Amino acid sequence: MAEVVHEDLVEHILVRSDVEDLLRFKRVCKSWHSLITSSRFVNRHLKHSYNKDRIDNQIGHRRVTYVDDDRKDQELVGSSNGLVCIASFFGFEFSVVNPLIGEVTRLKRDFMGFSLCWGFGFDSSTDDYKVIVKRKNQTCVRVMSLKSNVWRVIEEVKYKFITKTGILSNGALHWIVEDENSKKLIISFDLSKEEFKEIPQPDDVRYGCSSNSHLGIVKECLCIFRQSNCCFLDDLWMMKSYNVKDSWEHLPHNHNMKHDIVHHLKGDVSWFSSTFEHHWGCECGWKNTAAPIFVQSLVSPHVNGRPASAINIMRNSRGFSIDAPPDPGYRRYNGSSIDAPPDPGYRRYNGSSIDTPPDPGYRHYNGSSIDVPPDLVSPHYNERPKPDKIIRGPFSCALTLLKKQSR
Repeated sequence: MAEVVHEDLVEHILVRSDVEDLLRFKRVCKSWHSLITSSRFVNRHLKHSYNKDRIDNQIGHRRVTYVDDDRKDQELVGSSNGLVCIASFFGFEFSVVNPLIGEVTRLKRDFMGFSLCWGFGFDSSTDDYKVIVKRKNQTCVRVMSLKSNVWRVIEEVKYKFITKTGILSNGALHWIVEDENSKKLIISFDLSKEEFKEIPQPDDVRYGCSSNSHLGIVKECLCIFRQSNCCFLDDLWMMKSYNVKDSWEHLPHNHNMKHDIVHHLKGDVSWFSSTFEHHWGCECGWKNTAAPIFVQSLVSPHVNGRPASAINIMRNSRGFSIDAPPDPGYRRYNGSSIDAPPDPGYRRYNGSSIDTPPDPGYRHYNGSSIDVPPDLVSPHYNERPKPDKIIRGPFSCALTLLKKQSR
């Protein structure tokens, strides 16, 4: 008698899995692929990832940075729900990437001049992501949503921006600015209402906002600080209740902070080329206070739907993997869990290989049995890979996961 696992139990198990595991589980069967790629599952997994990091007493925050001495024209704009926005060519071009699933989308270029400040965040009212840019020597602020991919002028501002990258907190981006009277202010930009407003600052003789101040996130709260060196912060103030003046709290210099998990990105992110790298590790909590909060997620930067012909290449600390797009006509071959495109010229030979040659426009990639477009040609063309082991069935994987979760 066949063993059956209820769909609700399968989803309950999978939603607690890491992104790296879920990318493999998508290839178990069509039903798992359909489940894992559904918007409902992606949102459930995102919520679980946030809660998992929040209740983990061993870490402070999960953050993301981009530092590459060989790519000084690329900078980190911000991060939200696992998506990371990177500015290239000194702010003339923007890309949004999910480094864990290996998907990237390039936004429409804006040739209005060098970027003076910017920000990136999620607009919950429209279920969309927005990039905010203020150009040098301009008073107007421009915004682009990923769904529209069109730049719009939204407001004129007369502030002089002191900090460059907007810090995301409570659905708004925040900067330190200077008004016409040379007074230092903290302003916010509401991503839903698309309007600026001033954040109240504490009335305390110990408090001071200057050109050397920075904004960041501590304990999920907006904070302002001055950094004395790589591991210590001076004059750290935290706003415990958002936009409430009396909630600002001064934290002592020797305040105990947990270590953060920091995801480091480097390389050519705009095309996710072979130079792209992603690795992570634990670091001193003081060191990356101004770095954006990051969450492990399956959220795709293709908010209007993934391209039908996309073949996504992921590179992380463990190397490459391939994720082919789903298609009802795809079938399994070579005894592996990889779905191959249907082609009358393909047929099984001894149940383990392909007897007829691949389409002339395709090449074998990286010594694998996956055919990819000519722009990804590798020196492994015409090499026949050894048959991969047959992946276990959904029930076996579910039992393994259930045992893993119960430990």
